[in-house]
Amino acid sequence: MANSETHSEVIESHFEWFQILGRLGVAAAGYPLDYVKVLIQIGHEPFPPKPCRTLLGRPALALPGAFSYMKHVVKVNGIGGLYTGLSSKLTTNFLSLSTYLLTYERLPNVIDEELIKKPESELTDEQKLMVHVNDMVKTSVARVVAIIVSHPFHIITIRTIAQFVGKEEKYGGIFGSLIEIYHTDGILGYYRGIIPRIIGELLGIWAASTASVLINTYLIEEESLKGYVKASMSYLASAFFYPFQVVTHVMIVNNCGLKAGVPTNMPIYLNWLDCWSHLSAIGQLKRGSSLLWSSSLSIHLTLKNCLDLFLWIE
Repeated sequence: MANSETHSEVIESHFEWFQILGRLGVAAAGYPLDYVKVLIQIGHEPFPPKPCRTLLGRPALALPGAFSYMKHVVKVNGIGGLYTGLSSKLTTNFLSLSTYLLTYERLPNVIDEELIKKPESELTDEQKLMVHVNDMVKTSVARVVAIIVSHPFHIITIRTIAQFVGKEEKYGGIFGSLIEIYHTDGILGYYRGIIPRIIGELLGIWAASTASVLINTYLIEEESLKGYVKASMSYLASAFFYPFQVVTHVMIVNNCGLKAGVPTNMPIYLNWLDCWSHLSAIGQLKRGSSLLWSSSLSIHLTLKNCLDLFLWIE
């Protein structure tokens, strides 16, 4: 029996590591979209806004979406430009996923082991809540540890992408980039922007997990639908707390020695709260959240807007 359980655990462990490799493959395939998304998030706008209408039919101006940015990057740096920073991105993801997995497995449970092993259908509502809290605590701790371990490499990825704005070459190889970060910001530079990132991640985990448990416990009876509820809640939580990702990436670039991080590309922020306040005031906390349009600007079409647009087209 012991040998059977050990064999089962080995198979499960191998499956989880294969999942990590699979996720790295997906990350590599989708990297061009991540590349232009970061450019949009940090406020790089190589195109003028175009006339459009809001859902209510109100005239407005909007910036082109991710695919227009991709064409622009290819035009400037070739197709390889869309993969600049991929090595640090994959390093970030590998460290994050593996650290999360190892930390979660080694964290002790805060409830009885037998309760965790029971099928969900045999648990009372109170027991389900206890299992939920146990999982949420372990997930939160493991995620924070994963962020702390991988964040320096996340900074390298974001700044490597941001170099596109000013055509710099300060960030390239991983080791050289780590040295550059230290020379620019000291030891604390490795964790620039980490506070909003952790807050956003934790709020997303708690909101998605709690909503899933409540809906699956009191509203959904079909077991086959419960997995969809969890996926849906994770997506909605990610979208709702998306502004924390924008602020994180802006703070990583802000005043770091790159042209993308200083006026006229962006103001110098005192801290992430100052950044949040400014982006909120100008309605830019959600920029980059849509692939079709980078952002919808709350600007009425005036004669000056139309004239500026006409002169640019000409």
